[in-house]
Amino acid sequence: MKWLKWLKYLIAFLVPVAGVMACNGMTIDNDSWYVLAEGREIVENGIYYEDQLSMHEGLSVTVQNYGFAAIFYLIYAAFGQVGVYVAMLLLNLLLCFLIYKICMLMSQKNVNLSLLIMVLTDLLLARWFVVTRAQMVSYCIMMAVIYLLELYVRSGKTKQLWWIPILSLLQINLHASLWPMLLFVTLAYIIDSIRCKKLHLQGYRTAPLIGVLIGTIITGFINPYGIKMMTLMLTSYGVPEANDFIVELHAFSVFNDNFNILLFAMIALTMMLLIYGRKDRIRMRWLIMIFGFLALGLNTMKGMSNLILVLMLPLAEVYQNLAIRREKYRKICWMAVSQIGVLAMCIIIIVPIVRLPEMIEGSNDDETVKAIDVLDREVDESKRKTVKVYTGFNIGGYIEYRGYKPYIDPRMEVFIKANNGKEDIFQEYYKLENGDLDAGEFLDKYSFDYLVVESHEKLYDLPNEYADEFEKIYETDANFDENEHGIRVYKNINVPIVAEM
Repeated sequence: MKWLKWLKYLIAFLVPVAGVMACNGMTIDNDSWYVLAEGREIVENGIYYEDQLSMHEGLSVTVQNYGFAAIFYLIYAAFGQVGVYVAMLLLNLLLCFLIYKICMLMSQKNVNLSLLIMVLTDLLLARWFVVTRAQMVSYCIMMAVIYLLELYVRSGKTKQLWWIPILSLLQINLHASLWPMLLFVTLAYIIDSIRCKKLHLQGYRTAPLIGVLIGTIITGFINPYGIKMMTLMLTSYGVPEANDFIVELHAFSVFNDNFNILLFAMIALTMMLLIYGRKDRIRMRWLIMIFGFLALGLNTMKGMSNLILVLMLPLAEVYQNLAIRREKYRKICWMAVSQIGVLAMCIIIIVPIVRLPEMIEGSNDDETVKAIDVLDREVDESKRKTVKVYTGFNIGGYIEYRGYKPYIDPRMEVFIKANNGKEDIFQEYYKLENGDLDAGEFLDKYSFDYLVVESHEKLYDLPNEYADEFEKIYETDANFDENEHGIRVYKNINVPIVAEM
């Protein structure tokens, strides 16, 4: 029956939406605040080449997501946090659609298999990687490129390929840090285009792909920052302090997290299915992408997102003839799918009811908001960009959004000398937090007007010799849970800047 077919599609696309809502509880990503601050600065004053958000002067900056930041801010200005979250859900649905289209192409239109791979892929991605950040745009662009390349391989027609340089232009101007992924994907197809049975290379026309690769590189130069945008990934990763401090840059470890165990199990299961499947349908381009992204993901957890995107796609071709033949098994599957659909609908209804009031209000973490409200009462609005505010790595972005210029924020790449051309500020912060830099020496160097300090940071309890210099003007209730965090706000008693009443 036709309505059953449409019900199947509806459930398949609702499940990923429910999975995203269940995983992040309708919150916007913490890094979104500095992106909003970047977008506001760009919309109001244009593209900038020296950092305008932190208290440091003369830091050269490449705003690798300047296009996304501007659009992101305009959405937020018009629709608030709800608009930003809905935009993320729509991008995720587009991503699901692209995965489905690729699977349909590879499986010779096996609908059930394509929908299953799509749902499993997106649910894996939802745990950590479907967030209100520019990476969602990058995922969609990468999958669109793969779809166009697969169309070329199967049809031999080149007209689809010329969309790829246009996608490269979008990528470099929306989220440049993942632009090199397009080159890697295209190279995988170029390698597979060389006919060689011994190496299991498929063989198809190489020249159009080389032309596309050249076009991708040329359009990569069309951006406000030139080659710096194209190579930012190379200069920003591999910083030992960042790899140790930032969770998403940690090397993959199976037993660090339940999700890691699940991901490892899915990788192992996929490899087994490929080994025992139709080997004549396994293409070298997919093995290159899988093992290439696996190598990246083992080095940094953030890279696992690209592996998840391509991991199960080869199964669509290897098992394209897979189908449930017996009627009783079909009924069992329909019962299971129906129950999953009901659960998905419950999540989609209940989560917004619980979370929407808070999102409409536009709050961040309650304690952070209260702490910055205290600052707002202390500092005149016209002088907020001139006061020196210490914040740690996590909450600096929100303080920037509120109009202050903090010591540091989550933009790690901005605070390393290889990119800013001046000073390794991130490494300095890392040394402070690890006890390798004297707190007194650090405070003397910067002469902060205010300190906004989280409970896990070294400056939460100030050295005794600074007790008379800084006055505590806000503190979280001492009974905060160990899974939460407390915040203290200190004021330099010599600061004359106060808000006008």
